[in-house]
Parts: sequence; C-alpha cells; structure tokens
Amino acid sequence: MRKYLLILVSLFSTVVSAQLPDKYVIVLIIDGARYSETLGDSLSKFIPRIKFLGNQGAILDSFINDGVTSTKRAVPAIWCGSWSQPKDTIIDGFNTQYALVPSVWEYFRKTHSLDQKQTFYLLKQLNGPWLPSFHPDYGESYWPTYLLQGEKDISVWQSAKYNLEKFHPRLSIIYLADVDSYGHSGNWQNYTNAIKIADSIAGMLWDFVQADSVFKNKTNLFITNDHGRHLDGISSGFIGHGDGCWGCRHIMFMAIGSDIKNGIQSKLKRTIPDVVPTIGKILNFPTPYASGKVISEIINEVSHVDQKVFSNSYQLYQNYPNPFGEATSSGNPSTAIRYQLSTSSHVTLKVYDVLGREVATLIDEIKDPGIHNNIFRILNSTLSSGIYYYQLRAGLFVETKKIVLIR
Repeated sequence: MRKYLLILVSLFSTVVSAQLPDKYVIVLIIDGARYSETLGDSLSKFIPRIKFLGNQGAILDSFINDGVTSTKRAVPAIWCGSWSQPKDTIIDGFNTQYALVPSVWEYFRKTHSLDQKQTFYLLKQLNGPWLPSFHPDYGESYWPTYLLQGEKDISVWQSAKYNLEKFHPRLSIIYLADVDSYGHSGNWQNYTNAIKIADSIAGMLWDFVQADSVFKNKTNLFITNDHGRHLDGISSGFIGHGDGCWGCRHIMFMAIGSDIKNGIQSKLKRTIPDVVPTIGKILNFPTPYASGKVISEIINEVSHVDQKVFSNSYQLYQNYPNPFGEATSSGNPSTAIRYQLSTSSHVTLKVYDVLGREVATLIDEIKDPGIHNNIFRILNSTLSSGIYYYQLRAGLFVETKKIVLIR
C-alpha cells in the first residue's frame, strides 16, 4: 500500500518566484472600430493621434479577429487570450457571463502576488459586466479592480485618468464602447465622431503617461479593438457586424512604449489571443491557458529583465474542466491537462485510480521546453465515475493532481 501512496503524492516540486519588472502595461480597447476608418485609412482622417503613436512604435497590418466577431465574445477573448466559450449566468438579477479560462489579470496577480489595486478594468457603468474566470487555479481571488463609471467614453477616460494617477496600477485595461454603439445607430457622422473622440482619448492617455513620474519611460500602451464592421455594400455596411467577412475580421493593433521597437510596421498575421501572452512576456508571467503566441516581432528584447518564470520552472496545472465527463453540466467527455517544462525532458504523464493502479498513459516521450497541453478523453473508455490522479514526471520533477470523472 505504501508503494501506491507514493504514486499518488508529489515527491519533488520546484517553486519559482517570478521577479516583477519595473514596467507597466495599459490596453485601450475601442469597441467596433472598422479598419477602414482606423489604421486602414492612409489619410488618418479620424485617428491622427493613434496613427502618429503607431508610427513611433509598432503597427500590425494584419491583426485579425479569428474567432467570433461580436463584442460579447471578442472583448473577453482579448483579456483571456483564448476563444473559450464564456458561460452565461445571472448575478444580482442581471444577465452576464464569465470566462472559462483565466484572464490576464488573474495570471499577473497570482504570479507576482499582487494586490487588487495593481490591476484595473475601467469601463462605463454596466449592470452586468462580463467577468473573469472562476478557474480553480486562479479565479475570484485574482480578479482586477472593476471601475464602472459614466455613460460615455469621455467619462470612462476621466475615471481612468484619476485612478491611474492615484494608484499607478501595473496592468490596466480601458474599454471604450461608444464607437460600436454609434455604429449600430446608422448615423455615419456620429460613428466617425465617436472614433475621433476615442482617438483624442488615446492621445490624452499617452500624454498623461509621458508626464507622469511613475509611468514615464516604463509603460507600454496597446491600442486595439474587438471586431470590425461590414464593408460598404456587404449586408448593411458599417451599421452591422458579426459574420466572417473581411470587414468584420480585420482590426487594428498598435503599440508604443519602453519595450516596443520604434517604427515597426509588421505584415505578419496576428490574432486577438496573442495580446495576453505578449503582456505576459513584458510583465514576466506565464499564460498557460491562453492559446495565443507572443508578438515577438514588436518587442525590444534587450530591455527585458529576469524571465525565470518562463525558463526555470516545472509545473503541472490543474486539469480543466474538473469534474469532467458526459454527465457534467458541460457534457464534456475530455479535459485539458497542461504542464510547463524548463528544459527538454523525457516526460511521462499517467492516470491512476485511487488504489494506485495505472489506467492510462497520456505521454511517454521527450518534450521541448515550454508550456504543453494534453487532452484526456474518455470516449469508448471503460473507466467508471470516480476520483483519479494524474502524475507528471520530468527528470527529477514529479507532481500529482486529483481529477474527477462523472459519467
């Protein structure tokens, strides 16, 4: 029996405390701005400040919404780095949704053990704002400070400026909603005026950063949007969005700051999920449940500091979803198991029952450094409902976690 117990416990585990670099990141999301009125306009009629900033920093010509071109899905995808389906819920009598994968704030706060005031989400007053995850490895304990004030973008900016100046959070996301709202109204002038206002807010935001003694020369600003709009002649033109047309998919992205190369205009295809891993690279935290990749071509690598969290840690993450199986609320017959390697290693990932008997071998091979994902499926399996354990071995590293199957 002792032999079985040894199988079910972690024999050795490496814990690495990541160093928090003296850096800040602010993301400005402009909801529903079509590319043809933003970075796609060679004259920059509506976004002169954003275009000017982009020319000083980096512009991505092929930044794509590669998922669902609706606000409800794309905005959470920006701050989760994943197109995982959010789950609808009711909180305090209002319909809303929460993410099923961790958000960028959760990754950041957990890795660096940060106070909630170090991460902000700033947007207009909403009764049911979309929420980060309740993921067992992250969740509510690592949510950002939510600040919901005002009805218009200019009020959101005023709230943002006040709180940025007061708290100097390390990671902030500011969400401007007016462009999409005025686009749906069908009035072209109101729509383009809203873009002009968002552009002026972007300019004021960067001016504030450069004048602030804490943020100056340490801050990176990303400006992007969640989806575009139909092109003229397709459906209802700029009024609508939501399908897979190029107008809806092609969106803007620009970055400027202490870690961003100057004068870069990249034509490499990048997508919404890439935002979170890129922030993680700058602020030194892993993003194991994000599906995107670091936008490395825009980052000034020589300015980076300690990256121990990426290079010197082994880690086995809790599977998700858990419990899983056909009889769960999601009816999902598979679950994802993620793990991180610091060096190339021979890896075994096995599943055991409560008596320590091996029931499945998921991996038995050499794996490269980095974060890996493995899917454990129970289709056509003889496994019954109950508690199981999965164990990762990589060199001297051994770790075991519990998994619950409901059939």
